Amino acid sequence: MAQFYRRFFFWVCVVLFLATAPVAILYSQGYRFDRSKKIFVHSGSITVKSVPAGVNIFLNGKLRPSGALDIINNSITVNGLRPGSYNLRISANGYKDWEKNIEVHSGLSTEFWNVYLAPQNMPPQGLSADGAERFFPSASGKYIAFFKKNGTSFEVLTLDTKNNQPTLIFSRNDLEFSGNPLENIEWNAKEKSLLVPIVGKEGADFLILDTGISQAPVFLSQAASGLSEISHARWNPNNQSEIYFTAKPTAEGQDNLYRLSLPGNRPEPIIEGLKTYDLSNNSIYFLKQNNVAFKADLDGKNEEQVILSPITFSGPDADIRLIAYDDSRQVFVSETGEMFVHNNGETGETLEKITDSAKGAQFSDDGKKLLYWNSNEINVLFLRKWDVQPRRNENEIQQIIRFASPIKNVFWFQDYEHIFFSTQNFVKVVELDSRDRRTLIDLFKYNSENFSSAYDSANGTYFFLDEAGGTKKLFYLYIPEQTNIFGG
Repeated sequence: MAQFYRRFFFWVCVVLFLATAPVAILYSQGYRFDRSKKIFVHSGSITVKSVPAGVNIFLNGKLRPSGALDIINNSITVNGLRPGSYNLRISANGYKDWEKNIEVHSGLSTEFWNVYLAPQNMPPQGLSADGAERFFPSASGKYIAFFKKNGTSFEVLTLDTKNNQPTLIFSRNDLEFSGNPLENIEWNAKEKSLLVPIVGKEGADFLILDTGISQAPVFLSQAASGLSEISHARWNPNNQSEIYFTAKPTAEGQDNLYRLSLPGNRPEPIIEGLKTYDLSNNSIYFLKQNNVAFKADLDGKNEEQVILSPITFSGPDADIRLIAYDDSRQVFVSETGEMFVHNNGETGETLEKITDSAKGAQFSDDGKKLLYWNSNEINVLFLRKWDVQPRRNENEIQQIIRFASPIKNVFWFQDYEHIFFSTQNFVKVVELDSRDRRTLIDLFKYNSENFSSAYDSANGTYFFLDEAGGTKKLFYLYIPEQTNIFGG
């Protein structure tokens, strides 16, 4: 009898093994049983990388326990999901939720690499720049230059953001800041000198200021005496004592590009007969009077044509902005908003008019995307194929957002998958990912009708001018918030 039971239990175990082993093997290979279809299907997964990194994952309203999540390189993966539709919600204490309806596909991972959760409360920090009219952070974000009117005096000050101490470096009664919205205060490479566009009794000019006040102020018109209609002054990106600018040798002449070495030297013409130019670390990109684009070395030599055909503007083209990323990617914007993009990519070379109403444009740091906008909408042109989900094609254009009210203060966010802008007294951030819908977040509310801002993407610092107590004040926020090395 004992031998019978042993044999019976042995064969029961064999049958159970044969019945369950295939299921276990299928399960280990990522297959799950679909009760509605009565078959095994290959499972999918969801991968999320977020700011902040420590988040809770909800699927269809149910919290996924931390033990069921794979965390690798600050990304979270939820494995073993049956193909189908899910509601994905991501939350963290002190932050606004992020939520989308998503699709999980058999054998594939649905990926979200740039999830941003905005803090629920964002109290700004004030800086000692009361009365500032406009401000201009240095490249490192360590310093800010700003100007203001003190009675009848035009004053230029600098602010060390670390100690929050302003320093007056220039004051004079008969000057105004340039009314040209394209002219800005510019820091030199060492953040020791400023170029300030101004208007005086003799017309438009530039101030060359030493932030340490060890050198006397210099007017560019004095250093370039004999030249007329001085404009587009820029520092040499590789030499802190050299300035480029355009001017006419005579009142009736064409614009030339000049280079001025400080102090005390006469400017030298290095490129003749151009309309506009832009600088990179190693090259000058410029548009000649015939609207053909060229590039040259920083000394104006080794000139070569960048685009074979001339750019044909249908309206006025006397004042053109040129924004150059490299030899393969440049943007040309006329004074009326006509925008042409030259893109030499994987699918070939194109020169196309993209819009008739551009207010501004900005390349992403990797040059794969071009952000551009007008008074009411924001768009992105993808200059290179994008193989990360959500995938995009080269030369694809997506309208990101459109408002009936005016849009201003448009910037790339730090990850170049989100965009800042201001409208309706709110600073907002919108994501590029259009799956289900684009998440649009109100970051904070401002008061001033003349609100202005700047974003230091390298340090994640958002500076802005707003009114508080009837006075214009300068504030800053860290966006995203500063976190420790573990993302907490």
